[in-house]
Amino acid sequence: MLTLFTGMVTEIKRLYALGYRNFLSGMAEGSDLIFAKAVLTVRNELTDIRLVAAIPFRKQSARYSDTNKRLYISLLEEADKTVVLSESYHKGCFHRRNDFLVKHAAIMLAYWDGQPYGGTYYTVKKAIEAGKKIVNLYKWNHYETVQQDCRTAVQVL
Repeated sequence: MLTLFTGMVTEIKRLYALGYRNFLSGMAEGSDLIFAKAVLTVRNELTDIRLVAAIPFRKQSARYSDTNKRLYISLLEEADKTVVLSESYHKGCFHRRNDFLVKHAAIMLAYWDGQPYGGTYYTVKKAIEAGKKIVNLYKWNHYETVQQDCRTAVQVL
């Protein structure tokens, strides 16, 4: 995961150089938390970067491992803004969060293994439908941009 973190830091700095300052994270376990940590790491150097945490429901981290709960809490404390989309869990709340991310992002950094199922697939598919540029970080030392459809991508969000 260190290579993924390093790749994210590199990509965040590249996007910063292109003028991007606001970075959103869905705060899910895995690459979302790694991404949020990478944004905050870059913010130590480039202080006008903002992290926006998009939370599908208030107790999102209730089933996270203890380590990830601690990380989640510390990331929320350092985030510049937190958007809680629902007070409680309901069917479809994760899709609603993913739709929020797609709607508010100009470019999507994803970490998707190319499998045609799951939340990342859903989000990548929606981003493609919305005409968003998607940068795949799945191949750790090789970045790919998703083109026309999910089958041409090897990436994740």
